[in-house]
Order: sequence, then structure tokens, then C-alpha cells
Amino acid sequence: MAKKRSATTTAPRRAVAKRKAAGKKQPSGKKQPAGKKKPVAARKPAAKKKPAVARRRGPRSASERVAGLLVILPWLMKRKRVRLSTVAQQFRMSEEELVADLQMAAVCGVPPYTPDALVDVFIDDGWVVAEIPKLFSRPLRLTSAEMYAIIAMVEAAQRLPGAASRSALTAAVAKLKRLAPDPDETAVIIDLPRDPLLEELQQAQHESLELRIAYFNPSRSEKSNRTIRVGKIFSEHGHWYVLADDEKSGAMRNFRVDRIQSIDRTGKVYDQADVARRAESEADREWFGDGLETVTLRVQDDAMWIAEAYPTVSRTKNRDGSIDVTLRITSEHWLSRLLLRGGNNVSVLAPAKYRDLAASVAATVRSKYH
Repeated sequence: MAKKRSATTTAPRRAVAKRKAAGKKQPSGKKQPAGKKKPVAARKPAAKKKPAVARRRGPRSASERVAGLLVILPWLMKRKRVRLSTVAQQFRMSEEELVADLQMAAVCGVPPYTPDALVDVFIDDGWVVAEIPKLFSRPLRLTSAEMYAIIAMVEAAQRLPGAASRSALTAAVAKLKRLAPDPDETAVIIDLPRDPLLEELQQAQHESLELRIAYFNPSRSEKSNRTIRVGKIFSEHGHWYVLADDEKSGAMRNFRVDRIQSIDRTGKVYDQADVARRAESEADREWFGDGLETVTLRVQDDAMWIAEAYPTVSRTKNRDGSIDVTLRITSEHWLSRLLLRGGNNVSVLAPAKYRDLAASVAATVRSKYH
């Protein structure tokens, strides 16, 4: 069976001759002129620190890794040979994550999975080398179903707030539509609901307008009024969020757009560059670090909000409608408060040391009223 080149093959290093412009010795036979000090060799500039690579929020799913490779591989194939560190910084990944993804891509391909049918990417002495596979060198034949699926996905993406009205992708899809069996404009109709609040938030971000919002907090089942300055709007796990400077807490906070009940303008403007910089710094931080303890809870009925209110490591839906969620906790005290709010509709599956935590905390609370 033919083998693919290893992702860690190392080529011989080329010796590169370097000349130093400073520090040359004075030719013998010449004396140093009187009254002039011997020139001091210039100090070597301090090495610049490498910019910190942004960390992702929690573990990456397989679909996220594949989606990332669909962007990384064409970028690499266009440039042929790029430093590993440069690629990691370009796509905001650690070098370990990038190597793992490229090794996965190197064993992907099409039948019969011979070396010429695999993705031609490997790492050579700190350089990422990528060549265009032969699969991409010949025209791709699409079925009618595949053609309509591509058209539908692109047109749906075009309806998302902030999408560019003109791009190379839209031009390519326009050509594709002319080749479809039914080139009529009504062959594919995309009807996506428009969110007026999302459009209002984007306009406020564009014009640096301060906003006053009414926000519903499901964990406390209450509404609060907040004054915010929009720093970043993003979509994650099927929901739209706004990362904003919250005047009430004095810090950057995430607000889910579908929980914003109303928006009003205060009439004030803010420094967009400063808020955007803080938002980017906040987005680079993990919601929950890998060093924190994990617990697995089973939630049902009135406690289902727990699965939506907090970032989870994993989530499994059971046949009876309950959900098993694994999340990271900051302390036992934080977990005990969460269990009290969930009541009888939340229970601890693991670790075993927390299974009786809710009962013991509830007993302690009742004792204070007797």
C-alpha cells in the first residue's frame, strides 16, 4: 500500500552566509585619531516578543476543525510554502492545534486514497508546504442537487446581517445559476426572518452610538436595564451575541441578542477604537479554562435553562427529554448555588463527591430559618 509523506519529514538545512555590517576591525597600520573615542559597537536590539495567539473558547469540535481547514488549505495552496508560526498567527491558532489539523488533512482524500488522491500538505523544518492536489486540477462535475444546495447556502449566507453584497463568491454563484437545469430566479427562494434588533445593534456599532437596552436574564428570571457600548457582534452555536462595554458592571459583557427586549439610543457617542480593542482582548480569553473542574449534570423541565445559560463542554439529549450537560465550574460554592436554583429538576451525575451537595446545602439553608 502506498504511503503518504510524513507530516514531520525534515529536509537538509541550507547554509546561508551572513555578513555583519557593524563591528568591523580597523585596518592595521592606521592609528586612532587623537581626541576621538573608539566607536562603541551598536547594541543588538532586543528580540521582539511573539504576539500572543488567541485561545479558543473550550474544545474544538470536529466540524469546527474541518470548517477551519476549508479556509486554511486554499490559503496555503496559493502561497505554496509558509512558516508554521506565520500560519498559526494568521488563523489565530496555537502551533500545536495547527499541526494536529494539518496532520488530519494529510490523510484525507478521495478513493482509491493513493498518495496522488490525498491532500498534499506537510511540515518541513518549521515550514508548511502545500501543493494543489490533482483532484482540483480537473473540472468538478456537480449533480443538480449539489448545484442547488450550493446556490441555496450562498444565498442564505448573503442574507445574514453584515454580508457583502458583492464578492467573488456571489459572482461565481451567479454563473452557476445560469448553468442550472432551471435558471429561473424562482427555482431557489430563500426566506430568512430579519432581526430588526440585530440591524439596530450593527448600525449603533458603525456609528459609535451608546445604547440603553432592556435585557432578560434567564438564570434569575428577571429583566434589567443596561447602558452598553457595542464592541463586537458575532454568532456562535446558532445564536447572535453582542460583546459590549456594560456601564452597570463596568466591564465587557456578552448579551444574547434574542434576549434583548428593547433598544433605545442615549444620544451619546463613544470611542469605538478603545471599545473594539477591549472587545478583542476579551474575546481572546477563554470562558472557562482547561484547568477548571468539570461536572456533569442532568437537567429537565424548569431547569433546562442551565443548558442554554452557560457554555458547555458537551451536551447529550436523553430519550425522556432530559439533557446531560458537562460544564466547568469555578468553585463548589458556585455549583451549590446553581443546584439550588435548579431545585429537583437538576442532579449531579459526576463526580460522585457532589451528588449530595444540593441536599446538604438545602438543609443548611432551612436550618437558618428554624
